[in-house]
Amino acid sequence: MSDVVMDACCLLNLIAAGNILPKIEEADSASAGFPHTLNVPDIVEGEALYVYEPDEDEPEKLVKRHFDIRGMIDACIVQGCTLRSGEESELFVRLAVRLDDGEAACLAIAKSRSWTLATDDRVARRLCGELEVSTLSTAELVKCWAEESNASDEEIGISLSNIQRFARFLPRNGSPESEWWFNHTNTN
Repeated sequence: MSDVVMDACCLLNLIAAGNILPKIEEADSASAGFPHTLNVPDIVEGEALYVYEPDEDEPEKLVKRHFDIRGMIDACIVQGCTLRSGEESELFVRLAVRLDDGEAACLAIAKSRSWTLATDDRVARRLCGELEVSTLSTAELVKCWAEESNASDEEIGISLSNIQRFARFLPRNGSPESEWWFNHTNTN
């Protein structure tokens, strides 16, 4: 398994999907379906606070649902990580001038540890190119999960629809895997 460090947006998108990451109470039985070790820096823990879900009384209305990233780390659904002192922290400081703290921490960690960065942020992706850091987008992560878990077209469609509705995310036209994404959301 390869290590991937995720920014808040990608983490929220995977949580919003509802069926990609296991629930905390089901972590032991379901966590084998994802082909990467997903890492979340402590700075991102403070940024990724909620996704939307249907209101119990009015299902067409969406309300914020807070979730427990620390519980996901404790259940080994994702791994926690912290910026290391020295070059990694110095790179974070330089990157934080151009990026939000979460993206800057993720990129600094990815660069210094030779990990892949999962982000949809255009500036972060451009800087990854300059720093020779591999990237994955939300759409690429979901496609990877779908292939690894042999998800049905229906399961994929539900995941993508949930991400669109509850995380309010759509890949940009022309972005990696956007055609795959739109084909799966249009068939379900």
